[in-house]
Amino acid sequence: MATDPEAATLELPPVPAFGHGRPRWAAQRIHPRRISLGHLKLYGRLRGWARAEQHPTRGKAIAARASGLALGALMTWRTANEQPRLLAIAAGAYAIAAWRAGRPVPPTEEELRRRFLLGVQELIGDRNGIYLRELYDEFQGRPAAAHLDDARLRSLLIHCGVPIHKSLRIGDQTGRSGIKAVDVEALLSPVPVDTPSEPVDAGQQPADAAVDPA
Repeated sequence: MATDPEAATLELPPVPAFGHGRPRWAAQRIHPRRISLGHLKLYGRLRGWARAEQHPTRGKAIAARASGLALGALMTWRTANEQPRLLAIAAGAYAIAAWRAGRPVPPTEEELRRRFLLGVQELIGDRNGIYLRELYDEFQGRPAAAHLDDARLRSLLIHCGVPIHKSLRIGDQTGRSGIKAVDVEALLSPVPVDTPSEPVDAGQQPADAAVDPA
């Protein structure tokens, strides 16, 4: 699935955990959470370097690296007392490094597919399904899918393997195309389920003929 909002292919890029609006803009905003995530990544790298787990002479490497860290801490303490401006510059440089390290990792196609199915499942809620018209309106009202028309959303459903039923009954209403909650749950679950026997539209895989076990 492409992540370019102007591309003519299937896409539904998720909005990052920090920021709102267009995904490509939200991902570039300077947000405290991104800096904190970058700090954790940098700390993890420093911790792994200090432990020297993959080093052939781990004991000597740990002693040497611990001495280097102690010397660096001493120099930082002296700089803070003698030249606090340099310490402020170093803190700013570290914040920039943490912001760059916290850059969101582009999700894989399988992750995008699962997030899309989870979004459909959330829109269905406790009902047994949802009509396509309601599904399209809900998705198009959100920033990540506002640029997708009905045809592209339908293509995305087919691409994800979601069965589209020609006549679906939800509560007292019937006779409209929709999606069943059990079908979405089956796609999110690794356990296969039986194919529905009622007529379905494009996107539904035909049921295989029954085969007796050997």
